[in-house]
Parts: sequence; structure tokens; C-alpha cells
Amino acid sequence: MGRLTRTSKKRAGKSPFVANRGVLFLDEVPEFSRDVLESLRQPLEDGTINVNRAAGSVTYPARVLLVTACNPCPCGFLGDPVEQCRCTEHALERYRRKLSGPILDRIDLHVAVPRLKPEELVSLDEARGETSESVRARVVNARTLQQDRWRELGYGCNAELPERVLRRNLGMEADVRPFLTQTLKGLRLSGRGFSRVLRVARTIADLEGAEKIAVPHVAESLSYRKGEALNDAWR
Repeated sequence: MGRLTRTSKKRAGKSPFVANRGVLFLDEVPEFSRDVLESLRQPLEDGTINVNRAAGSVTYPARVLLVTACNPCPCGFLGDPVEQCRCTEHALERYRRKLSGPILDRIDLHVAVPRLKPEELVSLDEARGETSESVRARVVNARTLQQDRWRELGYGCNAELPERVLRRNLGMEADVRPFLTQTLKGLRLSGRGFSRVLRVARTIADLEGAEKIAVPHVAESLSYRKGEALNDAWR
């Protein structure tokens, strides 16, 4: 973040946090120093960042969509079905320590991307997936639903909801709570991680135009926590 601040000051002139209300992409995230990554806790939780100096302190807006990417290990082959990992235990331990539990808790979606098969790499005639236009239409509709739902409470989207507001105003089908109670017995989720699951489930329901959260929405949301891409590979 130190480098981001200096570069931003040159470009923006006023606010050093040009990623506010935008996307902050960290590639090869375990290669960042742990101090830098831990400094993201407050912005990801509160949407602000405090800078304290001897002359005083100032609070900047820093609400971002954080996107990170990384390999499962330094050499990139841990868990790979083709290549064998060449990393030592010490290298693996140092690599995994860069991402603490609190940081992982603050990332909503954990998605592992496996190696593409040779036939997938050379396939050019497969039917294309959903178009960007149709995805955009669903996202715009979901954002409109969220703005209408939370306007009276002073929020614009699900991501902005504090935990106390989130849990009181979710709107779930009757069979969701028993499903959650049973499913969570086999998962290791913190309270913050559980709140992320609920928030993502609400968003999945909004993308479908559903008034209430149903079991399939929660199941899909939980699948993004089960991945814990790095943690699964490191166990």
C-alpha cells in the first residue's frame, strides 16, 4: 500500500486512495509483505483507512472491491495432477503465513482454478458462455433491488451492510436455518466468515431475482468458502 500511496499522490494530487469505489487487484498476493496485507484489514472491514502521524490523524475513504490471485505454493505445482511440487516444507510454511486467517475471512469468494486439460486448451469450437451483456443486465437488476431494499437504512448494496443489520434483515426461507445449523457442524467458519456467507447468499438470491434466500443460494455461497484455495492445498 505504501507504493500505491506514493504513486496515487502523483496522479491524483489530493486523495492517495484512488482505488476507493473501484477495484484493487493484488497479483501474487503472498509475495506482498505480511505487514502490507494486514494493513488491509480496516479498509476491508470499515471502508476507511486511518493515517496517524505526530502532527495529527486523517481518515480516508477506502471502500474497494479487492481481487487477489496466487499460486498454491512458490513453485506453483502443489496439488497439481501432472507436475510434482518442488517446494521445501520451510518454503511452504513461509508462503502460507503471508495470508492470515483474519485476511482470508475478509475475502468473500475463495475459488481454486485447476490446470486446464489439453483438450480444453486447444478447443476453439465450444459454445461460448454467458455474454457480458446478459451478465451486466442481471447485475444492474440486482443492484437496483439492493438499493431499493436498503435505502431507508442508508445503505446502497449488500456489501455495505454491517453485521447487525445483515442478520436482522436477510429474509430467508424457513428451511434455511436448519440447513445452516447442520452444514456448519462440518465447517470451520469464524463469525465473520459466517456473515460473509450470508451476505454472498443474499447477493446470489438478488442475482436470480429471488425475494428470499433459499437453500440453494446458501449452498452455493458455502461452496465459495469450502474452497479456501490456499488452505485446502496446504492441508
